[in-house]
Amino acid sequence: MATLPLQSQMSLSTSYNASPRHRLVEFGDGYIQRTPIGIHHQRRTITVNHDNLDPTDATSLILFYENRLLDADYIDISSNTLLRTSGKFYLESFDVQMADNDKRSISATLIEVFDL
Repeated sequence: MATLPLQSQMSLSTSYNASPRHRLVEFGDGYIQRTPIGIHHQRRTITVNHDNLDPTDATSLILFYENRLLDADYIDISSNTLLRTSGKFYLESFDVQMADNDKRSISATLIEVFDL
């Protein structure tokens, strides 16, 4: 387990979505029956943004994400104002942008994992 660093510095543009996974059966009369697929049928995807980081914070966050790519460990994000509950997430990708020589913006896409 690895706890996401710099959680207090997450940008306001950080967002998440939850897409339910359902099996749909459509009947000839227009009725649609929906059945959840699996016990974790409402999985969250989160996009974490850190904007205007100084080089030291940016380097530590980049190393954190690179290590998660290597060890495939999940990332723990504690409950905050964006998430209604804490969660365990797997890193899908991350992106680094350089605004100028002193500021970096880092965004990462994570998907929720269960039973780890």
